[in-house]
Amino acid sequence: MDIRSAIFLSLSLLLISPAKATIVYENWITNEGESGNYIFTIEHDEINNQIHYNFTVDPWNAEGLGVFIDLGDVTMPASVGLTNVSPANQVQLWATDTTSNDCGNGCTLNGLNPPLDDPDGEWELVFRLGSQGWDEIQTFSWTTDDFGFDDLSNFGLVGVRSQQLCSGDGTLENGNENCTGSDKSYSSTPATPIPEPSSVFFLGLGLIGLGLARRKQFN
Repeated sequence: MDIRSAIFLSLSLLLISPAKATIVYENWITNEGESGNYIFTIEHDEINNQIHYNFTVDPWNAEGLGVFIDLGDVTMPASVGLTNVSPANQVQLWATDTTSNDCGNGCTLNGLNPPLDDPDGEWELVFRLGSQGWDEIQTFSWTTDDFGFDDLSNFGLVGVRSQQLCSGDGTLENGNENCTGSDKSYSSTPATPIPEPSSVFFLGLGLIGLGLARRKQFN
């Protein structure tokens, strides 16, 4: 492939690929002996300046009640709006920039002691999922703006409060009688972020530049 073709291919990939990056939290620490099978996905939509959140439990051995997010030493805007909420009306912003572990009625992380980032020691975003009691909801999703973040590097610690936790291999969809517990968990080890296509594009251009320089050297 010649240099012009390579550049054309890089531009084509950039145009057909949405500028998005994703991180996934799926390794959790709990103080309850067992944890839910939580999968919390955060996706940055660079084109629309949005962040999409998806919280699911698979296999379905718990039901979420609250999600806490530590964004480091930053301050949230006065107003944070939620859009694309699914199921409708089942996710609400409970608090911002708070040292409290509370996420509403029956929803707290007290006793878990997650290692919040210094120096502020705050949860920048706290979301309430559903309501106390069995809601029969396995997956919640919602969207906020991206708060001016260039990427997802601010996302660190995440906490989860759940209800209806099953023990052993029990799952909620089977109506298992061993699903009478609850859980408090946190994760600080998201999977390696998947780079946004724009970053891949510029990396490709850099490699092309190195190829040109090498070709010139040999000529």
